[in-house]
Amino acid sequence: AAEQEMLCAAIQDAAREFHYSLTDLSIESWHLHWIITHTGPIKEMVGRLKTRMRQKPNRGKIWTEGHCARHLLDQQNLDDARRYLAKHSGCRILHGQLLPPSLPAPGSAGGSP
Repeated sequence: AAEQEMLCAAIQDAAREFHYSLTDLSIESWHLHWIITHTGPIKEMVGRLKTRMRQKPNRGKIWTEGHCARHLLDQQNLDDARRYLAKHSGCRILHGQLLPPSLPAPGSAGGSP
């Protein structure tokens, strides 16, 4: 949990540094999901964020190569993606709101529907 909080802070700081709009984030034990608005190539954005999150715990490489990206081109796609992230126990940011670490995300196991 402490490492998830550290990574949450690191990605938020990096998003601000690079002028990205991070609206949703779920940090799981072995992967993460985010919804972010950015300009420029996706590979560059992912690389920047992975680098900043790797630097925070100062442990060397913690991410695998590559990523999976989906373009959320309309409100339905965005709503579907947010519902998916909200189901994860590692959900930290939902609809632009930072969730308290002790509370499960709405719709996740133990959360309210």
